[in-house]
Amino acid sequence: MLRDQTAPSVTAKPRKLGRMFYEGMLVNLLNPKTALFFLAFLPQFVDPAIGPVSIQVIVLGSIFAGVAVVSDSVYALLTGSMGRWIQSHARFLSIQRWFSGGVYIALGLATALAGPGRSK
Repeated sequence: MLRDQTAPSVTAKPRKLGRMFYEGMLVNLLNPKTALFFLAFLPQFVDPAIGPVSIQVIVLGSIFAGVAVVSDSVYALLTGSMGRWIQSHARFLSIQRWFSGGVYIALGLATALAGPGRSK
């Protein structure tokens, strides 16, 4: 690749929104971190003296899901906009490429200069 060229644009095959939603739900349902969060963190906020435990867990779980939907939606909208902006600015892509290369070179030099026995 020549110096002033940027990486070729790759277009992804369009996917159906329903399929992406299904895959996202499946990943979240099978994610053990989510189950561990609810088992370890949520019971601290449940008080049997206030009312039925199942209702409290459903309400707290719904609040968690609502906050997750809002925050994930904001992330998706922001990254979509940023991605379009980044792809439309060749200068930014060039700077990004040089910066990434510099980071790899610096990490390689740091590793080479660390020498044996310094990792302890």
